Amino acid sequence: MESFKASFEKELLKKLSQKASGSQSEETVLTKCFKYFDLNNNGTIEPEEFGKAIEKVGIMIPTKRDLDSLFSLYDTDKSGSIDYKEFASQLMNKDVPTTPLKKGNNPDELLDRLRKKLASRGARGIIGLGKQFRLFDTNHSMSLDKYEFTKCMTDYMLGFSEGEIQALFRQFDISRNGLIEYDEFLRVLRGPMNDFRRKIVA
Repeated sequence: MESFKASFEKELLKKLSQKASGSQSEETVLTKCFKYFDLNNNGTIEPEEFGKAIEKVGIMIPTKRDLDSLFSLYDTDKSGSIDYKEFASQLMNKDVPTTPLKKGNNPDELLDRLRKKLASRGARGIIGLGKQFRLFDTNHSMSLDKYEFTKCMTDYMLGFSEGEIQALFRQFDISRNGLIEYDEFLRVLRGPMNDFRRKIVA
């Protein structure tokens, strides 16, 4: 089934690339196609609507069984519907080539670099990044997915490459659920308590 999913995504990205223009990206094209069939405008679509949206892009899923199987792969919470903006952003994120880590930049060193960059901005550092975090948390879930985290880090202009941001994401995603919770984010960012902080907590 994973090979079917991979070939579907490859074909979908190809069709979207053909339909995209200078004024709209592939993600915009896909979101518009989904939105067209989202009659109640709640940001989610069901299997039949999913099939129609994909067909509008130019892909025919051969059978209903194939469509249902494909849909279930993306319906990760098994709610019977897909948040199409999340689907679009995840799909686009997969297509972004990952820049390898620079030699010597292991995850711990990256975290150290991030802390130093934030410290160099003084109080505005961590507070500013916290504000950025909340800005990109559009559904107010107090968490960011990989796409939102990448955009947050890029827009805050911290100077990390795509590969480094992905490595940082893995460091922050303690629960390994594909999301960075706000408290996870702060906990990792602050690092282990030093003796001074231990005395304060005690």
